[in-house]
This record gives sequence, C-alpha cells and structure tokens, in this order.
Amino acid sequence: MSTKWQQWLLVAILTGLSSLYLTATVSAQPDQLQWSERSIKVWDNGPKVQSQLNRNDSLQINTSTQGLQKGYYSAYVYELQNRDWSGYSELRFSIRSDSDQTLPLNVVITRTDQSALTVADQRNVILIPKATKEPKLVHPVDGLIRLEPGFEGEVRVPFSSLMVRNHAATVGLVTPGKMLSWGITMTTTENAQLNYRVGNIKLVPRKEATAENQLSSVMIKGDERVVKPVAGESVETYTVIGLQPTESKASEMPEVHFQLAHPVQGVTITTGGLLTIGTDAAKADSVTIRALVDQKWNLDYTVKLDRSTAMQMKEADGTPRFIPSPGQVPKVLEPSNVWLQPWMEWIIRIGLLLIGLMVVIPYWLWRKLQHGSQAGKQRSMNHRRSKRIFKM
Repeated sequence: MSTKWQQWLLVAILTGLSSLYLTATVSAQPDQLQWSERSIKVWDNGPKVQSQLNRNDSLQINTSTQGLQKGYYSAYVYELQNRDWSGYSELRFSIRSDSDQTLPLNVVITRTDQSALTVADQRNVILIPKATKEPKLVHPVDGLIRLEPGFEGEVRVPFSSLMVRNHAATVGLVTPGKMLSWGITMTTTENAQLNYRVGNIKLVPRKEATAENQLSSVMIKGDERVVKPVAGESVETYTVIGLQPTESKASEMPEVHFQLAHPVQGVTITTGGLLTIGTDAAKADSVTIRALVDQKWNLDYTVKLDRSTAMQMKEADGTPRFIPSPGQVPKVLEPSNVWLQPWMEWIIRIGLLLIGLMVVIPYWLWRKLQHGSQAGKQRSMNHRRSKRIFKM
C-alpha cells in the first residue's frame, strides 16, 4: 500500500509542477488582441476615412484627401475599450500598405487619466519587413513614423519609447497601465490616397521585450551634411550612442559594425565608422550609412553630400573662381623673381647678420675702452688722496 501511495504522491507532484511550468510559459508569451467592430471609432479633420473589419481580424483603413485644399490632414482610427496593459512592455502589430505613397503614422494610447502617449521623435520603434526579416530601428520625424510605399511587415513599439504628448520631459518615464483606448493616427497632405491594413496585434511581457526596450534610445551620431572634396578627401567619424549592456553579458556593450546601406562610387566607411568621400563622388547627392548592432539590429543614417562652395564662387566680372588642380599648383607657386629664389634668401640673411656684427662689435669694443679709462681715472684719484693723508 505504501508503495502505491508513494506513486500517487509522485504523480500529483509532477502534475502540479507541470501545470506551474505551463502557466509560467503561457504568461511569458505575447497576448493576442482582437479588434471589436463595435468599439472601433474614427476621428478626422477633413479627410474621408473608412474602416472595415475583415474575416481574418485585420482592420482595413482607407484615407483620402483628394480634392481638399492645400494643407495637412489627420485621421485617427482607434479602439475605445478599457484595458490594463500594466504587465506588458511592448506593442506589436502587422501592417500592410497598399499605397504607392509613404505612409506616415504613429501610435496613440490614451490612459484613464486622459493623458495621451505616443512615440517620441528621439526614440525608436522596430520595423521587421516580411520579405527580409531584418529588424530595423527607426524613429519618428516630426511625430510621424514613415513607412516606405508598399511596406509589409511587423511594427514593434517598446513602451520605453513612449512619452506624454507635447511633454518631451516624460520620454521613457511613462507606461500605458490602465487605458481607455489605443489606435493609429495618420497625417498627410492634400490629394493623397492611403490604404493600409492592421492586424495580428500582440502585447508582449517585459521579459520577452527586454532587448527592444534597451534599443529604444540608440542613435547614430555624426554630421548630417558633408562637403564633397574638390581635391583630396573629406573625412567624418560616426558613432552609435545610447547603447546598454546586453542581457546575456551585463558588463559588455553590444558590438557595432558600420557599412554602407547601398554602394556609392567614391564613398567608403570602415567598420569603426570612419566615412571617407573622394573626388569621384561628385555625382552623389547622399549616402546612407548603416550600423549593425549586436549582429542583428539595423540602424540607418542618411548623410547629405554638398558641393563645395569654392566651385560656385565667382570673380567680380562673373568669371568662375576655380581651385587649381594639383598639376597647376607648382606653376602657381613657382618664383618669377630672382629676389624670391632660395639662394637669394640665404644671401640676404647672411648680409643682415654681418651688418649686425659690424654694429655690435665696435659698440662692444667702445664700451670696453670707456670702462677701462674710467677705472684708471678712479685709481689715480685714490692715489692722490692717499699721498695727501701721509703729508699731513
């Protein structure tokens, strides 16, 4: 009986441990969110906006500003439903753009205290194109994340990239917590037609989104504009800032390797970030440098290549003032007068030295004679005084 009782006890313990493991595993997995057609709302300031929930639980959004006056127009499609996002640190969703135009958007999360959270300009989101599966770190510009025409893939929004709208000091210091709504806002100009689909929405627990949150403030630092050289080379150094130690190696920073996103004639960059631009890059207007962080995350930075202003300067009569080529420099600097010859310079120096000696030596001899005569007179006077004393 005792043996059977021990077997039953062992089975019960194993069953309890397995259930705890399954619970922990499930809690660490992203939670899938489902759109509710009744809770989907739309706000706009002029454009025509249509939203439709498809069978695969993706939301089709069509926005048109055709025929509107010149200006900027916004549309906000959101889900009005109370949720608690306290245990999560990242929002993920898939998006497919069916437009041939850039899709400018951002995420807006409204909390129960009525404050609206959005992605800050100086923080990153992660884009993972479906075609390449290569994660790319991008940050909003003027409050908008710009997706290239036809983009299809996943967007990851680390909560460490959020801030309270219009309060830059709150960047990285806020979390959604209990919220009233969340949605996607879009801003574009007149005569635009933007069609896109949003679905596969997930909330990711803190542990699984650690890497994305650590990369939220990573940026490339360096000059945004570099002058193309007329002769020689232009050199500029770029670095990656905002890195944090990796989760696996707490004392080590992630490795960073620089490269060109696309080859450009006359432009090279070392793995350490030294950008070199040669004279054969005259036709290039820009170059995109890419930093590969921890052999996984891509970070791009576009550098404008400006023409040298020296090539655009003109004389008073309108004649272009060009910098001479290296072959012309010796001719420009070649002395045309005998007084500028090197041997003539040495003769002048020696002559000045001799003139100086001719003045200094006689003066020194004269001072020496003067000093000697004054000393003789002094001795003679002292001798006469001594004789007078003895006579007395």
